[in-house]
Amino acid sequence: MVFNILIVPYFNFVVMPLTFINIFLFNNFLVVSELFEKILEIGETIINSFAKTNIGMVIFGKISWWQCLFLLVISFGYLIFRLEKFKLKLPAITLIIAYLLIFISIHFPLQGQVTFIDVGQGDSILITTPIFRKSYLIDTGGKVVFGSSKQKKRPQVEQITLPFLKAQGIDHLDGVFLSHQDADHVGDLGPLLDKIKIDKLYMVQGLMNNPAFLKRIAGKVRKSQIKELLAGDRINGAIKFDIVYPYQAGLGKNEDSLSLTFEVNNKRWLFTGDLDQAGEEIIAQKTPMKVNYFKLGHHGSKTSTSEHFLQIIHPDLVFISAGRNNRYHHPNQETLAKLDKMAIPYLSTQRYGSISYRYGFGKGHFETFLR
Repeated sequence: MVFNILIVPYFNFVVMPLTFINIFLFNNFLVVSELFEKILEIGETIINSFAKTNIGMVIFGKISWWQCLFLLVISFGYLIFRLEKFKLKLPAITLIIAYLLIFISIHFPLQGQVTFIDVGQGDSILITTPIFRKSYLIDTGGKVVFGSSKQKKRPQVEQITLPFLKAQGIDHLDGVFLSHQDADHVGDLGPLLDKIKIDKLYMVQGLMNNPAFLKRIAGKVRKSQIKELLAGDRINGAIKFDIVYPYQAGLGKNEDSLSLTFEVNNKRWLFTGDLDQAGEEIIAQKTPMKVNYFKLGHHGSKTSTSEHFLQIIHPDLVFISAGRNNRYHHPNQETLAKLDKMAIPYLSTQRYGSISYRYGFGKGHFETFLR
């Protein structure tokens, strides 16, 4: 609102007058036209520099229909009772408190979540805690671009992930875990860094030696934001993330995928990126564990998640993050047959869209975007 107050006079008294003066008086004088254009370019640069700071930007969050109705009633009630003919007047503090209560309910939620965001053929998982919310992302998703189709398109993260975050009032991320270098996992990291504050980037040791990855983050991160990890490391905080793979530095390829486990609401989760079966066997040998929920390796490819590994971790439910009608035909039918044979239920973003586990006070539950 503050910037609108500033920008309206700029258009009224600078842009419009210069445009009309140029058209009607100096249309044939190139020098004057170029001077006017230069003035407008400077104005545009100043406006853009202000816009990039996000000063004064408040992410309120998405309100429900009943919250919208409540605020409308309170707001109109305030305006009506301010009229002189009414002796009873609704104090302004009532209006402020109403908006503040809705804001607090969005920004201090009673529930946390683990959400598989439907980013198509890729991975992006949001993890939050209740009340004093902490927000983490595992991978950012991103489009894999082939040959002649390399044209500039609006990043998926701006169309899907950022609106999803802002709808919940999330204006920054405490940490982003990057499993490996592939575009469908970290392709939208650059646009995400441009649009939202990220406190820490967690990645496998050696990924910073990968030229393709360095190109994605060039000029966008500080050294202090980056934390390189190997198996045995732990990230302490509102949620404790334990790294279970890899055991040595690599270049962030599938076989080096950062694999981590954490526990929320007494339920253990395991994420292994695009790790192959050989890497899973190392996890099974060195850190065998029983997990409640597991994201199937490599979008359900037959190169990941062996029967032996599933027997070791013995998940109650698994998840598949893959795009509809993707060119890789993920998830593989052999993999699905394996799950059916072992009587392991699964949910896929292909069928259900975004999948969320909500937890807080009491038993957790699952919600899916599509029924």
